[in-house]
Amino acid sequence: MAKKVILEAGRTFSEFSLLTDYTSKDCNLNSINLKSNLGQLSLGIPFLSAAMTSVTGYEMALALGKEGGLGVLPARLSINEQVDIINKIKGYEMGFVEDPVSVRDNATIDEAVRLVEKHGHSKIPVTDRNNVFLGLFNFDKYLESNQTPAENILSIMTSVEELPHTKNSEITVKQAKKELEENNYLIVLDDLGRLVKIAFKKDVENIVVGAAISTHKGWKKRVKACDEAGADIFVIDTSDAYNEFTSKVLKDYAKMKLGKPICAGNVITYDGAKFLMESGADVIKVGMSSGSICTTQREKATGRAPMTALMEVERARADYLKESGKYVSIVIDGGVSDAGSMIIALSIADAVMMGGYFNHFFEAEGEKYDANMQQTTHEPDIKYVATWGEGSARARNLDRYGHVARKTFFAEGEEGTVENWGRLKPKLKQDIRKIKAALSNTGCMDLKDYHKKATIELMSPYTQSIVGDTHDMKVKE
Repeated sequence: MAKKVILEAGRTFSEFSLLTDYTSKDCNLNSINLKSNLGQLSLGIPFLSAAMTSVTGYEMALALGKEGGLGVLPARLSINEQVDIINKIKGYEMGFVEDPVSVRDNATIDEAVRLVEKHGHSKIPVTDRNNVFLGLFNFDKYLESNQTPAENILSIMTSVEELPHTKNSEITVKQAKKELEENNYLIVLDDLGRLVKIAFKKDVENIVVGAAISTHKGWKKRVKACDEAGADIFVIDTSDAYNEFTSKVLKDYAKMKLGKPICAGNVITYDGAKFLMESGADVIKVGMSSGSICTTQREKATGRAPMTALMEVERARADYLKESGKYVSIVIDGGVSDAGSMIIALSIADAVMMGGYFNHFFEAEGEKYDANMQQTTHEPDIKYVATWGEGSARARNLDRYGHVARKTFFAEGEEGTVENWGRLKPKLKQDIRKIKAALSNTGCMDLKDYHKKATIELMSPYTQSIVGDTHDMKVKE
C-alpha cells in the first residue's frame, strides 16, 4: 500500500472567496502599492512571465519589466541568446512619448475612460482644439471621485498649474531624467503651451530581468555569462526540484557569492519546499501540472491542485522562518489565469508566474496568426498566438523534465494557439486595478499587510455557482 493516502480533495483558487474587512478612507487605489520582494530583488508588481519559449523573449521581458514585473528568460535558449536579450534590456534607453494619446476639452469622462481601457494609460492629457495643454485626466483619481461618466472631462481634470511641466520643447533626455528625480512624469510643452511629449519616471528606472537555468552540466557557465550581462535573479527551472541535483546547484551557487537571489522549483509538498529552503533557496516556485498546457498529471499521474500546494509550501515557510529567521519568498507557477485567481493566490504567494496569461499578448514569442490561421505580423489582423509547453514535442526541453536523452522523451505538454488579447499594458493595468480594489475591500495598503490580514473562505460547488457567476438571467450579448 502507498505510504500515505490523502482523501481530502486538492483545492484551486476559484474555490475560495475573499472576505471583506474594515477599510479606512486612506485605503484607496491611489495609495495601495503592489510592490513585492523576491529575496533581495524588489518588484514594482508581483508578476513574472514564465520561462517558456512561446512566452518570454526580449519583447515580453521588456514590456513586463517596464511595468515593474519580471520576465524570466527560458533555459531552453542558448547562453548567447539569453545574454543578448539581457544586454538589450539593460541597454534600453528612456525615450519621450511623442504625440501622446489625448482627449479634447469637450470630451466626457466616459470617452477618457475608453482610452484608458484601450491603451492602458492611467493618465490622459486634455487639450483644446489648438492642442494647448489644459490638464490631465487621472483614471485612479476618477475612481475615487463621485463624478459620473457623462460629465465633462474638465470636471475631474487636474490643471496644468498643478502638474510637473516644462515649456522647453527641446529638452534632452538627460535633462528630463534630472527632472524625473522629483516627479513620476514630466509634461513637455512648447512656448505657446501646446502639448509636445511626455517623459515617465518608470522609463528611467532599472528594468529587471531573470534568467532560467537547469541543474545539468553547463549551468555555471550560463550563470556567469548572464550575471556579467546584468541578470537580476536566477531561476532553477525544473518540473520537480525535490532532488539531489537541485540541492547541489543551490549550494554551489551560494559559493559563487554573486549577491543575487536564486529561485528554485518546482515543488508541491511541504517536504519538498523545506528541503529547498534548507539547501539555500531565496525563493521557492510552486506548482506541477496546473499550467494550461501541462499534461504531466495525464501522462504520469503526478501533480497537485495549486492552492493546496501553495498552502503546504506556506506551512513549510512558516516553520523554516521560526527555525532560521530567514523569510523565503514564494512564487506560484500555474493555475493562475485571471484577476480572481491572482487575488486568492496573492493572499499567500509573494508573486505569481504565468505562462498562459502572458501567451495571449502581442509581446509573446509565439507566432501570430490571422482569422484564417495564416501567419502574420500585421498587428490589426492578429487573432491567435501560438503556444507550446516546455514539455511539448516542439520544445522538447529535456533538462526541465529530467529526460536523460531524446530516446526517453515523452511529451508532458501540448502545442496549440490562444486568442490574441492585443498589447500587454491595457489588460495588465486593468487586472492590477482589480487586485488593488480587492486589497481595498480588506483594508490592506500593500501585499505584506494583505498576507497578515486576508481571510479567504472555501465555497461549496453550489455556492460557487451563486457567488461566482451571474444567475437567473439571460446575459445581453
